[in-house]
Amino acid sequence: MLFSLGRAVLPAWFTLGCLLQRGSCDSQDVLQVATKRVAVIGAGAGGSSAAYYLKQKADESGFAVDITIFERNPYVGGRSTTVDVFGNPAYPIELGASIFVEVNRNLVAAAKAFGLETESATRAQVSALQLGVWNGEEFVVVQKYGSGWWDVVKLFWRYGLAPLRVQSAMKSTVQKFLRMYEAPHFPFRSLTRVAQDVELIETTTGFTGRQFLETIDAAGKFAEDIVQASTRVNYGQNLELIHGLETMVCMATDGAVAVVGGNWQIFEGMIN
Repeated sequence: MLFSLGRAVLPAWFTLGCLLQRGSCDSQDVLQVATKRVAVIGAGAGGSSAAYYLKQKADESGFAVDITIFERNPYVGGRSTTVDVFGNPAYPIELGASIFVEVNRNLVAAAKAFGLETESATRAQVSALQLGVWNGEEFVVVQKYGSGWWDVVKLFWRYGLAPLRVQSAMKSTVQKFLRMYEAPHFPFRSLTRVAQDVELIETTTGFTGRQFLETIDAAGKFAEDIVQASTRVNYGQNLELIHGLETMVCMATDGAVAVVGGNWQIFEGMIN
């Protein structure tokens, strides 16, 4: 499946140079010389957004680009795709990337730019039991929707101060992450360099999720019951297989929303 993003307008200096050298200007000849051809592999979140922002910045800078996206699937969005249970459109379900949070400024901005309607991730009809974590043998955690003080007491009774430590570490990590998109770090040429500059490598990405939780004294039951349950839902991965940054971002659920009809529409909008 191929997608093509149109060419940008040629900078005036290309045409001027052509006229000075040859006395005439064949626009097709200039296009062949000036246009940068770019191939993007995959129309998932990474590929779609890379093509979108590259085209956007090229247009702003006056550079001509011809971008082609190659995708093996007949749909856009990668993991962020919606299927109908038993082929019934009345029961749509997202296979992955079903929500995004307010700290993800790029997705929030893109959804608004494309005029997509969003709704709270907690919008659904809820029963008396809103959250339950099953460990294969029993429900280790069961909380009611809009947990009251008694649920909070039970949480600390079971896990001690681990919930507070994870919450504090998550906020600190997210703040470091957001600095990557602020001056003087943004725009950056090297992801590794900017991650090092904002102190993410030595504090989070240099550790597995479990190792990171050990450094903040939050391993044990809370890591197994709550944090790893979250990483499995979001990434399909255990704590040993992802780094500390992913683990903390996974716990940043404030302001979680979803696009009505599926988040894949954001990436379709980026291509269109």
